[in-house]
Amino acid sequence: MDYTKKLEDYAKVIVNVGANVKKDQIVVISSIIEAYPLTRLVVEQCYKKGAKKVIVNWNDGAINKLDYMNQSLETLTTVAQYDIDRAIVPVVKEGGCRIVIGGNSPAALNGVDPKKIGAVVKKMGTCLKELRDWTMASKCQWTIAYYPSVEWAKMVFPKLKEEEAVNKLMDAILKTVRVDGKKDPIALWKAHNQETSEWAKKLNKFNFDYLEFKNKAGTNVKIQLVKNHIWGSGEHASKDKVVPNFTANLPTEEVWTMPDMNGINGHVVATKPLSYSGNIIDGFSFDFKDGEVVGYKAKKGKEVLAEIFATEGAKKCGEIALVPKTSPINKSNILFYATLFDENAACHIALGASYPSNLKGGVEMTKEELLAHHANVSLVHIDFMFGSDDMNVVGYKKGKEPVQVMKNGLLVI
Repeated sequence: MDYTKKLEDYAKVIVNVGANVKKDQIVVISSIIEAYPLTRLVVEQCYKKGAKKVIVNWNDGAINKLDYMNQSLETLTTVAQYDIDRAIVPVVKEGGCRIVIGGNSPAALNGVDPKKIGAVVKKMGTCLKELRDWTMASKCQWTIAYYPSVEWAKMVFPKLKEEEAVNKLMDAILKTVRVDGKKDPIALWKAHNQETSEWAKKLNKFNFDYLEFKNKAGTNVKIQLVKNHIWGSGEHASKDKVVPNFTANLPTEEVWTMPDMNGINGHVVATKPLSYSGNIIDGFSFDFKDGEVVGYKAKKGKEVLAEIFATEGAKKCGEIALVPKTSPINKSNILFYATLFDENAACHIALGASYPSNLKGGVEMTKEELLAHHANVSLVHIDFMFGSDDMNVVGYKKGKEPVQVMKNGLLVI
């Protein structure tokens, strides 16, 4: 199947809507090997936008697993300063932007000791904390997009032959990013980002104290929101406009804000599997008390959850997001086994770090100030999906009548 025109349009979306590359800017691209046809086009589009320099770092899921299986823990967790500088300097010190093109198998590290993975994730999180803080505070443009690897495609469509599975997954991805080879995808994204921006504006006007979520899957939880919280939508920009508008996730269908890290109480049942560091977690649920996970179950990957919770701040949450069942990703009825897509099919919560931009003045706050405002600070940020077609959400504000925010999976504000 000839995807030439569609891939060109996809590259334009990544560069113009996603990263929104500026003239004379350095662009750092991290891409899976299989995505080279798209990555080449992205590089071309970056230069057409006037990029000063484009740096491409390739990665391969099979080689990553070989490294884990054959290197000692000491070797895996020894990070050279030049590797740290290569990641941080172009973006944080030289004003660059980041583009990530993923698509490795969600189960790429199946069989690797979860403790080994946990140690590496923690080490890399520590070494690259400056870069992480920079991007989470929207101090640079960054975007994430996906391209189908064979392994991922076969996981999503196990009954199809390799080529058929890859093509079907490619078609599904392109549809989620509004690329059909005919209409102008930039214009479609502009309209979509405007719609989600309107949702966020309405929620900000309500300024709820807390939200209550209930569904038949068993979720029954009250989520307090931090004071002076801000609802965000797909398109980001720095307050001073030094960083131009960019869309961090391609696709994106959500509006999200910051929960009080000490204010979540109740039971939450995941409605989709979670892919984390090459492992699948499925059939899981959490019990929260005063913001913290005090109990959890999982039919698959419980040991991976245990490693996640060993990280400081991971038992508390940093994001709560609303996604209506009208999301085209939800309507596709495809389980992507990739958080970038699955989180945009259902309401979700993130274990770990908060986005400072979801708190008034948060971007300028220190770690201590963020914690004082009940924002969560952690080396991890892990979204898991708990939304459903029958999800009901009610917003509460002291002194005012409750407001139905979502009814049977639909936003009704």
